Amino acid sequence: MPQQPYTWQPSDVYTITNTTDENVLLELESGRLRIDAGRSVRMTGNALQHPQVMELSRAGKLQIEKFNWRKRKDVKR
Repeated sequence: MPQQPYTWQPSDVYTITNTTDENVLLELESGRLRIDAGRSVRMTGNALQHPQVMELSRAGKLQIEKFNWRKRKDVKR
């Protein structure tokens, strides 16, 4: 079986929350991802290095938290 170029670990999952009143459209390498106002999505850590995600995070439009699998709720990063 061929090796996949990317893999993820459970410890490398983050919750990204749109803290604005507007929908955010991310242009990721894997395709477009819309995060509606006030909604959250879970992503792997490599998505946090995407320039658009970093820019929106610095501007305070996206909140990023490390996901705690054991408690099934988010823990501040």
